Amino acid sequence: MRVPRKRSSFWRDDRGVAESTLVIIPLMVLFLITAELIVAVNYRNLDLSYAQSEATTGAITGQVLDTDEVVSFDAGWFSLDRLKVLITHHQRSLPRILPAMPFLANEKDRVVDVVGIAVMEKLP
Repeated sequence: MRVPRKRSSFWRDDRGVAESTLVIIPLMVLFLITAELIVAVNYRNLDLSYAQSEATTGAITGQVLDTDEVVSFDAGWFSLDRLKVLITHHQRSLPRILPAMPFLANEKDRVVDVVGIAVMEKLP
């Protein structure tokens, strides 16, 4: 059986290729930007969870790392001791999904920087 001429010429026709390219390229860039934002938010949430977990564990056990900060506050007239707060920092570089754009000359590496805070317990 022979295919009619109209159908066979349909598959060889180049009409719409330029229009499709003009739509697909910006759509792909938009998709990559969206994927990069999703990855950044998920990394921030994951790192925030880790930083808060490290701060809570360090505040309960009293083990402080070199990168952690311990800040003392005056607790006021109702307390005999000072209030100590443990602050942990967690920093991670984000993966680059979208290639660097030449018109953005001062584009830097993207970094997620989060802080975990916990009140230190008194050890017996």
